[in-house]
Amino acid sequence: MYIIGTVGPNVKDRAVLKGIIESGVNALRFNFIHGSAEEFLEFLKMAKDIKSDIQVMLDLSGTKVRVSGKFQYIFKVYNGEVIYFCGEDKYSEVVKNSKNKIKVIPLNIKNKILNEKDYKQIGIKDNTMTFDIVDKVDGLIKATTIRGGVIRKWKGCNIKNLERKELPLNENDKDAIVWGVNNKVDIICQSFVEEKKDIDDIKLFLNSRKSNQFKPKIWAKIETLNGVNNIKSILGESDGIVIGRGDLIPETSIEDTPIYEERIIKEALGDKDKEIIIATHILNSMKNGKMPSISEVESIYNFIKIGATGFLLAGETSIGKAPIKTVEFLNNLIIKYRNI
Repeated sequence: MYIIGTVGPNVKDRAVLKGIIESGVNALRFNFIHGSAEEFLEFLKMAKDIKSDIQVMLDLSGTKVRVSGKFQYIFKVYNGEVIYFCGEDKYSEVVKNSKNKIKVIPLNIKNKILNEKDYKQIGIKDNTMTFDIVDKVDGLIKATTIRGGVIRKWKGCNIKNLERKELPLNENDKDAIVWGVNNKVDIICQSFVEEKKDIDDIKLFLNSRKSNQFKPKIWAKIETLNGVNNIKSILGESDGIVIGRGDLIPETSIEDTPIYEERIIKEALGDKDKEIIIATHILNSMKNGKMPSISEVESIYNFIKIGATGFLLAGETSIGKAPIKTVEFLNNLIIKYRNI
């Protein structure tokens, strides 16, 4: 069973990385939106020196919407405050021509995509910040802040029912795949997979860059309703499924997420060779330095019993307060529950 640990600031120290590997992590997740190729190469060398057969999962960003890297500021926004969103292609024009002191947040998608449908809400950082869309003004999306916070570049965003078909394989993902080919990663995981074409695009690009000796597993991360609805065809093109609950919840709803999880797992169990990985919100309590909750433990137990083949720890290892203890606790649960 997979225990995937995300690398990050809290496992840069060799002793901590060694600790999580010896405690049960058998695959490391490199999330290329939160690190450079140089940093990941250092992680890779250090990890392989600790455990030569440790697996490496390259996590691509896919069509994940984020605050654009072109964003020039760090904004603190307050409840009730009016702010504006736009595509990053519109942002330079807004910055150049804006005479008013309005707060404009560029997203890493084209302005046309943002404006072509009447979306109701935009969430940032797993919906800890939310904004109700109230109008469209000169190509900008006008919104009222429901829950405010600090906005800076690269923060993740969620827009329910966003039309993603026109979003191609992005350049950052291409660069990451090339890095993965050069360093022979074991798994390439594409995020926000909504149809089998999203996996086909990865394979086509990969085939244009790889040698015959290199064939990584391809996993599809399901994080939207379209992905859930197309799970059967997606499974036909992928080696495994990752249920990305961190985005599936704000992209759908928290009350529907368990229903979608069950649908995905039942479909995936039809093929014994498919991996079923549960990602994020695994042991958030321990990430914050607290004892695990009974609901977290019950969730892990239930997932194991219905056929999950692994768990992906995100912030629990990358920025958590007790990464080694968290991995050790999860590993002990897996050993205990698989033997019942």
